[in-house]
Amino acid sequence: SPMSERLARRPGLVLALALVTAASAACTARAQSWRTVNSSRQVWGEKNLNVQVEYGAGRLTVAPASQPLLYQFQMRYDEDRVAPVTTYDRRTGTLRLATQQNDRRGSRKVSDEARATVNLTRDVPLALDVKFGAGEANLDLGGLSLRNVRLATGASDTRVSFSTPNRIPAEGVRMEAGAASFSATGLGNTRAERFEFEGGVGEATLDFSGAWDRSASASVKMGIGSLTLRFPRSVGVKVVKDSFLTSFDGSGMVKRGNAYYSRNWDSAPNRLTVTVEAALGSIDIDWIDS
Repeated sequence: SPMSERLARRPGLVLALALVTAASAACTARAQSWRTVNSSRQVWGEKNLNVQVEYGAGRLTVAPASQPLLYQFQMRYDEDRVAPVTTYDRRTGTLRLATQQNDRRGSRKVSDEARATVNLTRDVPLALDVKFGAGEANLDLGGLSLRNVRLATGASDTRVSFSTPNRIPAEGVRMEAGAASFSATGLGNTRAERFEFEGGVGEATLDFSGAWDRSASASVKMGIGSLTLRFPRSVGVKVVKDSFLTSFDGSGMVKRGNAYYSRNWDSAPNRLTVTVEAALGSIDIDWIDS
């Protein structure tokens, strides 16, 4: 099927969905033994950091750390079901924070008690890779030093915020969402030149507000559902859409050929070119003052 072919081309999303089926069994209501683990490390001359976060089911929070910590990790878990995994390779600068399943039995119900909090340094340039399965995720990535960002979520309610400008220009931001609700705000604060988003089924909101200091491009692919694109009035925007049975609200834009342009496209100091592919649903555009 078209959806199966789409998933086959997206290994990151497939892995995130696999985490749902493999790790959400960790949070059931039957006899449980809950534990809390804490781990942290101070900054010690690191020049770069590769961060891999893999969390199966529960509530995931990612936010900046208090100085001078390189990272801080806290996890509440049922030890009969899962175990925390924390590894750091100083030679390669790779930090991995994950869950390892101990028991494959049980239901897929996500317990409110299962949660993990990851705090990351603001000062060391980061390549951040987050794979999240089921539950609720809140990622406040504003004010970090992000080189690259990769996010893949499964059946979850995920909110990503870049509330303040990235300390360095990011090379790229890639986001994949499975079946649920996904929103990303302040994307302009990443200072990235390239954005990619792929959504499966559900609702997605991409907010490009922020401190724009360069032009950029975005590739947006949506399966079935509603997509909302929010653009700052100060940025020149061009939208090229390729959609099937999808309604499109291009209010505030002028059509030229096969593309839609904001009225300030020719004069704007920074421009955003967006290519949209959608299968079934709706595409709405909102203009914001930012």
